[in-house]
Amino acid sequence: MSTECFEFDRLTIRVTRDRHASATIAWEGVSDARNPNAFLEPLLQKILAGLRATKVTVDLRLLEYINSATVSPILNLIKRCDTDHVATTVLYDTGVDWQRVNYQCMRTIARTLSHVEVKMHGE
Repeated sequence: MSTECFEFDRLTIRVTRDRHASATIAWEGVSDARNPNAFLEPLLQKILAGLRATKVTVDLRLLEYINSATVSPILNLIKRCDTDHVATTVLYDTGVDWQRVNYQCMRTIARTLSHVEVKMHGE
């Protein structure tokens, strides 16, 4: 098992890969930067390049807060996984108000994606 950790302001992204062709991209902390795309887009492209033929879990449960500018890079990540035929599970903690709203939106979007499943904590 290997883990890489990336930090930007108060946001941490941990990518953990195991020997069984699966990986977790865990988001933690706060993302309230005005332009998180400048950091996140190149980082997420780099991460995805190393995850071909891998089952991916995007774990958002430890996010305390994200602003609307951070939603777009997360959505792009999930769409790219789908386009690349990467089986992807997105996890939310619906006990947190803002995550519940994002969870509901992402479930609606995921209906149009063939390789993405959206789950809430405990599901």
